[in-house]
Amino acid sequence: MASRISTLGQTLNLRTGWRSLWRQQLHMLLNLSGLALGLAAALLILLFVRYELGFDQNQPNAEHSYRMEQHFESLGQRFPVASPAMLGLLQNYDANIKVTRMTSAAPDVVVPSRGTQGLKLVQPLAVEANFTDFFQVDVLQGDLAAVLQSPQLIALSEQEAERLFGTVSALGQQLQLGDKPYQVGAIFAPLSKQSHLPAGSLRRIDDKEIGNPLRVNNVYLYLHLPAELDAAPMLQQLTTHLNQQAYEGRPMSELHLRKLTDIHLHSALSYEFKVNGSFGTVQICLGLAALLLVIAGINFVNMSIARAGQRAKEVGVRKALGASRGQLITQFLMESLLLVAMAGLLAAVLVELCLPWFSHLVDRQLSLDYLGSFGLMLSAVVLVIGLLAGAYPAFFLSAFDAKKVLSGDFQRGQTAIWLRKMLLVLQGAISVGLLVSTWVLQQQLTLLQSMPTGYERQARLTINEVENQQMFWDSTHSLTHLLARQSGVQAVTLLDMGLTDTISQAQTLQVPGQPDLPPVRQLGAGYQVVAAAGFRLLAGRDFSADYADWYQVDEKQAQAAVLITESLLHKAGLQSPEQAIGQVWTIPGEQVPLKVQVVGVIADLQIGSAVGTPEPLLVICGRSPMRIAQLLIKVDPAQALTLRPLLEQQVQQKLQKSELKSSWIADDFYSLYQGQRRQSQVVTLFALLAVGLTLAGLFGLSAFSTAQRSREVAMRKVLGASRLALVQLLANEYLRLMLVSIVLATPLTYWLLEQWLAQFSAQISQSPFAYLAAAALTLGLSWLTVASLAWQVTNRSPAMVLRQL
Repeated sequence: MASRISTLGQTLNLRTGWRSLWRQQLHMLLNLSGLALGLAAALLILLFVRYELGFDQNQPNAEHSYRMEQHFESLGQRFPVASPAMLGLLQNYDANIKVTRMTSAAPDVVVPSRGTQGLKLVQPLAVEANFTDFFQVDVLQGDLAAVLQSPQLIALSEQEAERLFGTVSALGQQLQLGDKPYQVGAIFAPLSKQSHLPAGSLRRIDDKEIGNPLRVNNVYLYLHLPAELDAAPMLQQLTTHLNQQAYEGRPMSELHLRKLTDIHLHSALSYEFKVNGSFGTVQICLGLAALLLVIAGINFVNMSIARAGQRAKEVGVRKALGASRGQLITQFLMESLLLVAMAGLLAAVLVELCLPWFSHLVDRQLSLDYLGSFGLMLSAVVLVIGLLAGAYPAFFLSAFDAKKVLSGDFQRGQTAIWLRKMLLVLQGAISVGLLVSTWVLQQQLTLLQSMPTGYERQARLTINEVENQQMFWDSTHSLTHLLARQSGVQAVTLLDMGLTDTISQAQTLQVPGQPDLPPVRQLGAGYQVVAAAGFRLLAGRDFSADYADWYQVDEKQAQAAVLITESLLHKAGLQSPEQAIGQVWTIPGEQVPLKVQVVGVIADLQIGSAVGTPEPLLVICGRSPMRIAQLLIKVDPAQALTLRPLLEQQVQQKLQKSELKSSWIADDFYSLYQGQRRQSQVVTLFALLAVGLTLAGLFGLSAFSTAQRSREVAMRKVLGASRLALVQLLANEYLRLMLVSIVLATPLTYWLLEQWLAQFSAQISQSPFAYLAAAALTLGLSWLTVASLAWQVTNRSPAMVLRQL
């Protein structure tokens, strides 16, 4: 019986709540649309955050998995790779440590059955037999364990198998990597998109290929550490051993471990397998989601408090009929939850409709699972927002004194009025802060894309991932000569690193009359590098075949010509570019001394992105320790589109390759800031939405306010007040609140944006115009919102208004 009574009571509460909402259709429409938009936007953001935080969470023993990294702080370099010799050192330290190594290097592939050669494997990995103890691989065909035990077998991903063999079953087919034959022994499904590690093929790692010297860092090394092991003493001991054995006791390298699950968001090093995400972006998104929910919740609370006077008599009558305060609180919370639940359902529909577009915007494959985490997230958000947003109105309304309400002595409490004003100020401050942030992000992005880099980006074509031995070790330079003869080609050179990449190689320099310089970054290049790359020459000349510039080595010494940047000039203690020309410096640490002659001084280069500062750089002619290189070709801008396929074809024929990767430097440079561009787009979009929600809330509040003051307006109109004066009277209260929000938002926004800008070497100065524009926009929209409603009230006949009241 008790349960039936309770169920009946809840049903009556729902019916009463629905009738109450339906009687106030404007209130319900504003609250429902505002909540639904806020919830939908917040849920989209939270889907992205959940996706980013989920990387590598499902890998075997992920909570105890780490990747070893090396930090060369004196060089300003950090790498996710280590020495192959670390395998033995780690196992000697503790036999319970499980280690796996991998490398991504792979020679060209030949597919005899299709007659293709010069192909490149996509995302190839050479791995240990225990690879599957660290990473989850779903095998579709064959035996992956047998593949990883045999040096003659290879496993292909489903996509890679189709690319190499077409519709023919790839299992059992033959292919050749370099001069080694392989048989396809397994086909596996693509690794999870939520993994920092992509894999197009898997084969057994060859110890002879990677070697075992401590100083060579060419493998990715992952560890499973026992739960009881303290990693700090182990890293200290290994770091000391490494520096003593590989770097003559100098503190060059420092070993670090990074949790597997932290790689995607907390590592943006050179030679990562993928372009990783950013924890800063996740933090910004969480902040945006919270702000949108706060704004939507504030609208709900403010509208509920504003309607309190209209529901005072209802509360008084229900109390007079015996309703307890607890019953009233339950009733009002039920109304709140009902409205938020309706908004939640509408938000789910909006999320479903917007998900493809939003997935494209953030470049992630987001999905909904109503019976999984998304359904739980939606239910939790609805419950929390419903209870928090409905709590104060419920307690506020249920506290009315029935006698005062029914006798006509009821007056709204000052606490409710002040709370409503404070919440409106908070909304306004959030809107102003987001508007200013949008402006600053756009201006900073524009600066990064337009700032000088020291090289030209237009009409520069790069042909990438060509074997070094086909480029730097070709004494005839036949390929560059062939391309230079093509009509429309203005200059051709070689580079061992892209100008939009991070330069990883560095070496110590000995300058006459100066102490040894700390390691300086080095870029290998070919003839005509200044002309082809568009470097700004301050003194001297370009590399040329007319001089003995190319790297040469014999039993006694090695020599080469070099270009130095302006910052390296000053670091070497020289005053003018002309002073450096002709000087001979020494690069120690080689089998024979490397004597380099300075033939030119160029302006500083901003290699890679502008997040870091330009560093001293040595450009050396004809020498590179890298495995691959690239061609850099300056072309006639008028013929750029037609030349690209012709040049690709010539390189393919000369090097006997079926595939080549080429790109324009301008496109590569544009891609550098793709993350910041997406961040700016997301902030702009949701900043505008936040402003819209704030205006919707302001509209609802001003609608109730002007309705309550309609008698006052009518009397002032009878006494001779003009319509404009009445409109200004009604709008002034809200304009003052917006002014307070602007004053509060300005210093906090300025400080937060300064912290964000500090990560860039080149940064804008925050302009007062952005703050003034945001303030003017907020005040103007607020005035228009309130004035439009106030104007309607002033147009009403005073006689009719006073008669109704």
